[in-house]
Amino acid sequence: MKRNTKGNNHKKRGKNFSAKNNLESAGNKKEILQIKEETFGTEKEEKEKGNQDGKQVLKPKKKKALFAVMATVLLFSLVIMLYLYGAYYYTYHFFPSQKVNGLECGNFTAEETIKQLQEQYSQNYSLVLLNGEGVEILKITALEARLEFPVKQEIEEILANQNAFAWIANFFSKGTIDDQICIAVEYDDAVIEEILVKAGLFDSKSGKKPVNAYISEYMEDIKGYKIIPEEEGTLLDRDLTFTSVCKAISNLDEKLDLSDTRCYQQPEITADNKDLQTKLERMNKLVSAQITYDWNGEEEIVDAEVIHNWLMVEGKEVSIDAEQVKAFVEEKAKEHDTYGKKRDFVTTLGIEVRLPSGAYGWKTDKDAETDILINLIMEGAVTEREPEYISRGWSKGINDIGNSYVEVDLTNQHLYLYKDGDLVLETDFVSGDMAKGNATPQGVFGLTYKTTDAVLRGRDYETPVNYWMPFNGNVGMHDATWRRKFGGDIYLTNGSHGCINLPLGMAASIYSQISTGFPIVCYY
Repeated sequence: MKRNTKGNNHKKRGKNFSAKNNLESAGNKKEILQIKEETFGTEKEEKEKGNQDGKQVLKPKKKKALFAVMATVLLFSLVIMLYLYGAYYYTYHFFPSQKVNGLECGNFTAEETIKQLQEQYSQNYSLVLLNGEGVEILKITALEARLEFPVKQEIEEILANQNAFAWIANFFSKGTIDDQICIAVEYDDAVIEEILVKAGLFDSKSGKKPVNAYISEYMEDIKGYKIIPEEEGTLLDRDLTFTSVCKAISNLDEKLDLSDTRCYQQPEITADNKDLQTKLERMNKLVSAQITYDWNGEEEIVDAEVIHNWLMVEGKEVSIDAEQVKAFVEEKAKEHDTYGKKRDFVTTLGIEVRLPSGAYGWKTDKDAETDILINLIMEGAVTEREPEYISRGWSKGINDIGNSYVEVDLTNQHLYLYKDGDLVLETDFVSGDMAKGNATPQGVFGLTYKTTDAVLRGRDYETPVNYWMPFNGNVGMHDATWRRKFGGDIYLTNGSHGCINLPLGMAASIYSQISTGFPIVCYY
């Protein structure tokens, strides 16, 4: 409570002290003000007195100053008026240094500029059409094509964007402003097409049609085929040409090379055509096959020289004519097969006999070989082979008997065994009973197979033998231990059922020296 009281008393004393100082300050300021008024009053009076004294001396200068001020104001007003007029003028006119697409249009209105620019393009623009050799074949002018160049919007935009108040800076500038605008072209399609037609560009008699790329005929020098490139024609494609000309006019191009834009009728198939390449590859693969035959001792080669005649090309497919291959196989089989053919044979006694074939000789399996040959060609195989045989001779060639064979002289009932031209054994035998109609057939046969300890069965007999060597169905050679004599004329009335009955030892010896297919020659 005491501290607050002291505080309040202190505040009161402060207020009294301030008031006292303020009164003192106010008194001082009043004195100073009086001194200033006295001083300034004196100076003012002196100044007014001086002005009154020199009034007649300053009057001409004041007039000149006033005139100068008035002249300056007038001149400034004229400048302002001129500037404002220029700003107004260049609101509707281009600056003196203005160009549009190279056309000088200074001080032109928008309408004047549009007219001048349209006239410039109408009179100067033309499109020249060039052929594939760069020779001009047609010139289309803007007037002829009735081209229109709508540039109003672009010109008015340039003028609208021009700052008219900057005309003075542009007037004294040495540079130029060349605005480039995209010139649009308007035209009538029918007019353009009529010009092209009247020029005879699409006349079929004026050029040649394009030629597609194709695969050549078989070429002996390369033993195969190659692609003959396409040839461009000199006839223009109507739609492509019209489209290209319209595009060139829209771009205001001055030249159009029709070959560059591929306006000429194009081949449908070119040398790089995938299907054509695939076909060529396939054809060359087929003729690359080479099959070298050993056909009953004779060489026959099936290669490109033969195969190219068998190719069948249908669309994208390349194949082999099976009928022609079959005809080839049949021809070679007929030429080289010996099965079924009669043979001339010189007997041991020097007698030349002509014998029926019997079941012996080379016989091609024509159907099987045709299929195999086609597959080999399709694979492009290079190989050596023998054809498939149904029957084989012992020796190759027309004389397929060779110099190893069993000679059965049915008339003399005597047998000879030759190996490589050497007589290795001979023996008498008993053949089929002539009286009973069981005569042993003559001809050339091959051993069907051989076996031991066989049982021979017929309608009225069942006979075991030690060595059984059939060569013509159920007719064969075997031992006949029940006989004591062989040879002579036994066969006429007491012969076998058709087989060759041999002494046991001879049967065993023959058995050991012959094998399946060994020739058996029987004759009377």
